[in-house]
Amino acid sequence: MDRRIILNIATAALLACLAPAAFSQTLVKWRHGLVQAKGDAGFFYMALEKGFFKKRGLDVEFIDLRGDKEIIRALLAGELDSAEPNGGATLLAIDRSAPLRFIGSTMPGNPYALYARKEITSWAQLKGKTFGVTAPGAAPDIIARDMLARNGVDPDSINIVNAGGSGARIQALAAGKIDATASSTQFIPDADKLGIRVMALASDLLPEYPRFVIIAQEKTLKAKREEMINFLAAYMEGLDYSAKHRDETLKLAGRMNQKPANDKQLVYIYDEVIAKGYLSVKSEIPRAKLEWLQKELLRMGLIREQIDLDKFIDESLRKEALKRVSF
Repeated sequence: MDRRIILNIATAALLACLAPAAFSQTLVKWRHGLVQAKGDAGFFYMALEKGFFKKRGLDVEFIDLRGDKEIIRALLAGELDSAEPNGGATLLAIDRSAPLRFIGSTMPGNPYALYARKEITSWAQLKGKTFGVTAPGAAPDIIARDMLARNGVDPDSINIVNAGGSGARIQALAAGKIDATASSTQFIPDADKLGIRVMALASDLLPEYPRFVIIAQEKTLKAKREEMINFLAAYMEGLDYSAKHRDETLKLAGRMNQKPANDKQLVYIYDEVIAKGYLSVKSEIPRAKLEWLQKELLRMGLIREQIDLDKFIDESLRKEALKRVSF
């Protein structure tokens, strides 16, 4: 055989061996912050599970943090490229001059409920009671106060205490350490067993409240625009896949929560999210909900002045990402 042919074959074989390593080295590292995994984690982690980010050149790491304030703090410190907190926390940060932009939303619908001790049978009985939240001004605080107000209870009459994340707050309620809390609807199937009462669903009583938004710093959008577009495109693909593949999504949620895929909490929240249309496969920014939310924050005195949302919403990346997905 011709020596040049042998050399070419050897070179091709060597390149084939090195190709996976070379490809992995070209992936761009991307860190995305979001709240600790709950029963609906399968929706958010599916893009990672199916390798959609890698197909678009990104080595994405999801950073689980306890609450919205920690997420935004990490984003502003440059420890994250993008983040997924609650809209209220983002508006509070913008009010304090944080250079943040809304670029999408995975789940504008809100699978939340207000829970109370079993012996509390009316809204009036919640006056003066102790409510568990992650932090004053956080989503559980605002949701609880608005639900009370809509049922004729003065929200300023309640006592607020920090009681941790969703699971921790439910445990504190079941143990009698607090009287009520707003938390994920995944606990509804176990309410009787826990000895707690479901007072109302946020989707029924407070449909205006947006759950998650995707945000980034303004400088990141300028420096990593192409990567951000690919991140959004891959994330959309994951959301779309999860909405169409129930069993796989439940299996992934089970692994994330160390529970069997048929766990009733996981099944309940998956079916609720799909049935009530909470998911935003195309990651639409819930502008109307953000407008309502900032009015509530103004009314509560949590932000100082009305925010011009046009300056902080960037739809261009999401629209470009939509051109790159197949659905």
